[in-house]
Amino acid sequence: MVKQPPFTTLFQSADFAKNYLTNHYKAYFTHPEEKAYKCCYSFVYYIELGSHYFDQGKRAPLSIKPVLLFYGLSNWLKAALLTIDPDYPATTQVLAHGLSARKRKKQGYEFLSDEVRYQKEGLFPYLSSKLFNIKQVTGEKIKMRHLLFNIPEMQTILFSLFNETGLVPLNVMTDPDNYLLKKARLNFKDHEFQRWLRLVNDLSDPNIIVQNKEESIHIKIPPETLSQFCLIRASMSGIVYLPRYPEEIPRTPELLVHYMLLYQLSMICRYETEWWGDLIYSFSSNDLPVITKWLEVSQSKSPWLINQFFFPKKE
Repeated sequence: MVKQPPFTTLFQSADFAKNYLTNHYKAYFTHPEEKAYKCCYSFVYYIELGSHYFDQGKRAPLSIKPVLLFYGLSNWLKAALLTIDPDYPATTQVLAHGLSARKRKKQGYEFLSDEVRYQKEGLFPYLSSKLFNIKQVTGEKIKMRHLLFNIPEMQTILFSLFNETGLVPLNVMTDPDNYLLKKARLNFKDHEFQRWLRLVNDLSDPNIIVQNKEESIHIKIPPETLSQFCLIRASMSGIVYLPRYPEEIPRTPELLVHYMLLYQLSMICRYETEWWGDLIYSFSSNDLPVITKWLEVSQSKSPWLINQFFFPKKE
């Protein structure tokens, strides 16, 4: 099979972008070609600007890297919105970040204990609603710990630093789209396992089928929407994971988790200068290796996740 070029390359062609948007609009609008023509160049410019930010972010020192990566991902997500809403931005209400952070860091502040709060209006709730059909609870707080512990590529460093993980990997079965999890891997007592299974069933998308066998759990996951599920996480290497603590996993796909974490770090690096400087130059806590690793992960995985959104797997 010929490997498809990345979205950053394909969408440098306005003709390709126009055809792509037209195909997306056919199911929703009576004149899809006109809609695609109208927003084609905005779409291309969002992609291109996002790529410039991201490329510079990869090269930038840690001190300013979060800001560049955040604006890069934000522009790509705005392009993603145009595939659903050709009139974006129709109002100024969708232009704000849609998240808020604690303005001043308290004494003894730790990044993993910090929180981000959902706002009623802005880009984040609009992305969540339009791209993934998820309505967030205004005012709800999410800890950085719960975001980071549910990223596959963060498991190794978090286990090294804190001797715990947030995800358990699934084994691929012989049938396509079918996975297996040995109950012994969870290392739960019976009542803990029953609670875990109940939460997994309650929080799963209806398309996910979970079967409780004698020594293992069998899970069927449709591949074309794998990246959109809130409960399931997939690594870039193709390993699929379930959360060890389903009640702690954020109710949002991983793509928006990257937006939330990059938002928080960009706010810290812009407005918490003293703490940010101490973090970078004093090597005084576990925050620095966690943040450094996270940025390394996100600068590779954010484009990978966006590419999956634009070109979801069909098989």
